[in-house]
Amino acid sequence: MSRGLTYADAVKILGGSGPAAAIADNLAGGLLSAATLGGSDVALSLFDAKNEMVRLGHLVSGRIAEAVGGLGRYDRNQRLRAAHSVLVVSACFAAVDDCLTAGGVERAGFDRDEQLTLALRTPADGEWLPRLLSPEIPAPSADRGLDRLLRDLEAWSSRFAERVAAHLEGLAVWDAADDRTRRAVRRLLEDQIPVDTLRRYEESLRRLAADVPEFDLWLRGLEFRAAARGLEALEAALLRATSHRDPLRQRARLATAYRAELDRPILGGDAGELVLPSLGGAYLDPRFRVRAAGPAARPADESWWEVTPRDDLATFLATHLTSPQAADAPLLLLGQPGAGKSSLTRILAARLPAADFLVVRVALREVAADAEIQDQIEAAVRSTIGETVSWPSLAGDADGAMPVVLLDGLDELLQATGVQRSDYLARVAAFQQREAVLGRPAAVLVTSRLAVADRARVPAGSLAVRLEPFDDAQVAQWLDVWNTANAGRLREPLTPDVVLRFPDLATQPLLLLMLALYDATAAGGDLRRADAGLDTGQLYERLLREFAAREVGRLHRTDTAEVSSRLVDDELLRLSVVAFAMFHRLRLWVTAAELDEDLAGLGLEPIVAGPAEAFQQPVTAGQEMVGRFFFVQRAQAERDGQTLRTYEFLHATFGEYLVARLVVEAVRDAAGRSRARTLRLGAADDDDLLQSLLGYTALIARANVLPFVTALLGRHEAEDLRPWLIERLRSAVTRPRHAERRYAPVDKRADYWMSTYSFNLLLLTLACGGPVRASELFRYARDPAAWLRDMSLQWMAAVPSGIWLDTFDTVSVTRVWTEDRRRDIMLRAGRPGAHHDPGIGWSLRSAPDAETAVVSANRFPLQRALASMNLTGALSDDALRHAVSPLLDRAPTLVGRFVRHGPGDTESIGHSLVRLLLSSAFEDDPEALSEAYRRAAAAINGPWPRQDRQTRESDMSVIRLVERLLHNDESRLPADEVERIRRSLVPFAPDWEFPPGT
Repeated sequence: MSRGLTYADAVKILGGSGPAAAIADNLAGGLLSAATLGGSDVALSLFDAKNEMVRLGHLVSGRIAEAVGGLGRYDRNQRLRAAHSVLVVSACFAAVDDCLTAGGVERAGFDRDEQLTLALRTPADGEWLPRLLSPEIPAPSADRGLDRLLRDLEAWSSRFAERVAAHLEGLAVWDAADDRTRRAVRRLLEDQIPVDTLRRYEESLRRLAADVPEFDLWLRGLEFRAAARGLEALEAALLRATSHRDPLRQRARLATAYRAELDRPILGGDAGELVLPSLGGAYLDPRFRVRAAGPAARPADESWWEVTPRDDLATFLATHLTSPQAADAPLLLLGQPGAGKSSLTRILAARLPAADFLVVRVALREVAADAEIQDQIEAAVRSTIGETVSWPSLAGDADGAMPVVLLDGLDELLQATGVQRSDYLARVAAFQQREAVLGRPAAVLVTSRLAVADRARVPAGSLAVRLEPFDDAQVAQWLDVWNTANAGRLREPLTPDVVLRFPDLATQPLLLLMLALYDATAAGGDLRRADAGLDTGQLYERLLREFAAREVGRLHRTDTAEVSSRLVDDELLRLSVVAFAMFHRLRLWVTAAELDEDLAGLGLEPIVAGPAEAFQQPVTAGQEMVGRFFFVQRAQAERDGQTLRTYEFLHATFGEYLVARLVVEAVRDAAGRSRARTLRLGAADDDDLLQSLLGYTALIARANVLPFVTALLGRHEAEDLRPWLIERLRSAVTRPRHAERRYAPVDKRADYWMSTYSFNLLLLTLACGGPVRASELFRYARDPAAWLRDMSLQWMAAVPSGIWLDTFDTVSVTRVWTEDRRRDIMLRAGRPGAHHDPGIGWSLRSAPDAETAVVSANRFPLQRALASMNLTGALSDDALRHAVSPLLDRAPTLVGRFVRHGPGDTESIGHSLVRLLLSSAFEDDPEALSEAYRRAAAAINGPWPRQDRQTRESDMSVIRLVERLLHNDESRLPADEVERIRRSLVPFAPDWEFPPGT
């Protein structure tokens, strides 16, 4: 029989056997039964020979450090996990033995298989060592700190105590004890095992922590410093556990390339005379939240992140990368635009020791969006070191180094036109599983913006991390870095009290840099004035104008402020076209070729370089115009043998503001031209530019565009422009026209183009304040609501479904009547409030003051309506139909028969029946319950026309249901009311046929 697990098994797993252990064995007088290098069991128990182990432990510890240090990173992670499981199991069974001894019962002598079966709740099967990696035993992990680990171990050992107590029954040592002894031992097991297990476990962990850095990390974490920056603590911790192997050629070159990033400016671009701090010096380890994630995760939902923020990112990453779980599923790193996700991957690639980690950073924006993950990795390697290296070759020659793949920019991949990769994270997990099977286990980290995180299914076993904004202390620390780097270049140091007047900007690293750059200019003095009263839109305008003016001043010599202002306007106009190029393509980037086409389509031909007064280099020569701004990043990649250059704003809000800015300018221009016309003959093309801009993508596609529009217009200008917009909207929905245009950023059908244009006019009108009514647009229609409904179907067809549904987060829809009793619909900007339902009579075109009792009998063909839903396939229709399908199956004719109970009070028989069912189940008020019965009886006994057999059978089913409900509710209702309801269920029409006995 095999012996039980002991502390020495943990030592052996970590390499603590061999000559050093043999010497200790001899000195201990046989207490240590050491194995030869071939490896028989080591029979040292820390709990049976505590003093001897304390005395001799240092003889074995050197061997542990030497043996573990020589392992590959992933093998080392597995050994550490297995050794940890041994510590827990041995601590538990040592506590069991103590309880038995204290209770006067002979020790049970559990062997190793019995121990693992009880601890893991699985029968012994196969080798015992792999079983120690079971997730059944709580173990250190990136999202489980020491405090939580001890709580989980305490709860686990309590359940373990119950299993041991049950297992003891039937054993000889248990049968030999009397009942009193058994009761005492059971109490000891329940009370002492959790306490003793934790005490022994911590003793063991502290002993191993002296020689194994990972155990020290799990025990104490890293000493977090307020000045933590650039993940320096992560690098220091991992270097303590390094194997000191020299990396092979390609791995060394990758490490060299990534390491060089630390000394580069935190952002590319020209900052003039100012100094942009280096990435390594300026990057502050952010606060973060972490949660275990899986298919049910909702990372884009704020309420899903209701966990305490942490400030030990280095500890978290070190723990994650030293646990086997890192190779099981991806780590998802999420954050707002400008939170520093990409910078974190650059820092991480530079800090991971090349001796133990093979790092490949993949900027997903620079590789083929529809390529396999392995192809994306190989493309990134080639881009980084200029060599074509296959992934199997690179990972296979890692010499024990653990591959770590950093996939940066999942949000951009998900938004790439024509690419559906909602399964991307599942593919990452499948890639990791394949690599593990092939002996190349790899950790993968994927970054994404929070807003699109829900568009990719999260595989089971993943961790999700959300980067938090800077707190006040971090803002102050970052400003210290900035002021030091630019000492002597600033009028005076920039202080936290200045930038924290704009907390939404100052707490995001990228926008804080923008504020610092703006403050360093002459115009930036308004940041320091408490009375400046800047909102976000105004600040963006001043920021962008200041940066544009700096470029104009650097490239041109102008004699007048007027010329300079015009050049600045031209610069911002072109930047706005860049923003629209991304906006229409539903991407955060645009290629140089696409941008050239858009500029030409809008008549903004490139300005050929020549005289000094020329504004800039030709647009067709790589779009140098956008590359000059630090907030526009240029990316370059090789695709299909061609060099592809792309541009993107480093913060999506810049683009959203520029889109809103150009829309407002186009509205002002078109309205001004229209009002200036004195002869109203011929086609009015005053809004030609507006049509070009608004016919392709709904403005609601980006959340901040319409709020920026409202802010830019202001209340008074919005009120002034609203009548003109209403007139343009009325013309667009009643007399749509479409002409061929040079500007065509995306391919769009003519009818979709016209619908999108009118939909955007509606959004702009709503942004100006006040409601828009169907009767205001279709003034002479008998049924304005029907016309607007038909128009809405065109809008819904032209606008992608996700964007269409997003509209109704900020637009409310109310069904109303006009004064002359026409159906109307009122749209209003703002979050929808309480649902207003004028009743089914509105849909039936029955005015509230109509007097007829029966509104409709089988007004619509139900089966054809259901077949139509099968074709359209809208999830909302299918979900509602699914909810009422039991009623449709039992009584299909009832949903199409409507009866009026009073003025403005109409409902179908099906509605009455559902109300009665719910009232019978939940209503406590007898009068309300009686009313539900009366309404159901009145609906059933309406003056319906002659019925076919299906209708009679359906009605008889309903009457039987009502009778049974009434029978059950008799005690809850007055007797005379029960009798009246029962009599009212007698059929009204003389041709009803009842089965005998009814």
